[in-house]
Amino acid sequence: MAINNETKVLSQNSIYNKNRNITENNRELKVYYSIPENGVNEETGLLLFIAGFGGQATSNVYKKMRNDFSDKYNLVTVQCDYFGYEFMQSEPEIVTPKIDKEQLKTAFSIKEVEEIYKDGDLNFKKFLEFASKKRQKIIAEVKAITLEDEDNFNDMGILQAIDNVTAVLNVLNILQDKKHSFNSKKIIIYGHSHGAYLSYLCNRYCPNLFSLIIDNSAWLEPVYLNGNRYLNTYLGNLTLTTVFDYLAKNLIKDKEALNLNILYSNFKNECLIITYQGVTDNLIDHKEKEKFCKNIDNCIYNEISKEKIDDIVFKSTNHGLNSDFIKMFDYTMSNFNIKFEKETIMNLPKEVIFKTSDHKYVIHYKNGNLTMKIL
Repeated sequence: MAINNETKVLSQNSIYNKNRNITENNRELKVYYSIPENGVNEETGLLLFIAGFGGQATSNVYKKMRNDFSDKYNLVTVQCDYFGYEFMQSEPEIVTPKIDKEQLKTAFSIKEVEEIYKDGDLNFKKFLEFASKKRQKIIAEVKAITLEDEDNFNDMGILQAIDNVTAVLNVLNILQDKKHSFNSKKIIIYGHSHGAYLSYLCNRYCPNLFSLIIDNSAWLEPVYLNGNRYLNTYLGNLTLTTVFDYLAKNLIKDKEALNLNILYSNFKNECLIITYQGVTDNLIDHKEKEKFCKNIDNCIYNEISKEKIDDIVFKSTNHGLNSDFIKMFDYTMSNFNIKFEKETIMNLPKEVIFKTSDHKYVIHYKNGNLTMKIL
């Protein structure tokens, strides 16, 4: 059984708070990593997991993958609690909605209305209890409480990617400090939805570090930069819609910096990318995704249509493919004849630069850490 570890490292301060020194690395980042039971050798690679909305490193499926894949594929597996991940989950606190008492009488009995408003205020739990048992369909909308601020919010891109690269570099530093040899040409990212999108940012921020990206349903830019996130929960005949109005929508001005079409134009990609994209994905047009993949080097586009559904790996053609995360990784490693080069020396760039219409972004690498400046 793999040896599971946790550590805390320092990542770059929030680049969004102008009252802080944004070029310092004082922000604490929790990192989880597992080492193969048989130890690390020159054949050992590294696998970074990046969860998307609703996923997190402490979930059972990610714990299992970090543990199982480490031994099965001879990989040091890594994951982190990246910037703002806690605001991306599926069970947030909510603002109790204002529902008119008279309006309730159209769907609830007088006795039920009295119980819902027993003390003069709306008892929302009691409302949910009664609404879920109704024969007619009832729809209720509530707003999520996220408590985001400039120091910690779901930025949907830059700092989240920086954290993931930082996690990888720090684990590699740990291996080097312990005099372990490992294969620096066998570094993989496995991402789902927004996590897959972040994989592309990681590859752009640190070219030549990653050897393989496995992308399940990445979008080309974060959808929630321009609109709210709506999360539906079904309780009997009640549909409860939770609305997430993220701070990033108003705080992030240079949205070109989060657009993969722009970031990957004039970029020589050397990482093998294997992408899976459903034809009925409501968050990213499969034709746009195919076009993007064809325009960059070393990208293999796998379109999942109804004919490809096998109820084993791929269970739908919608966003995320309702896929089995474990079986998708196994499927990829078994069906694409992936060959990794062998190298035990790390060659990180000293500086990476990319530009948008408004800014120049400069990423500096020093002592196994990175810092971004925006000019």
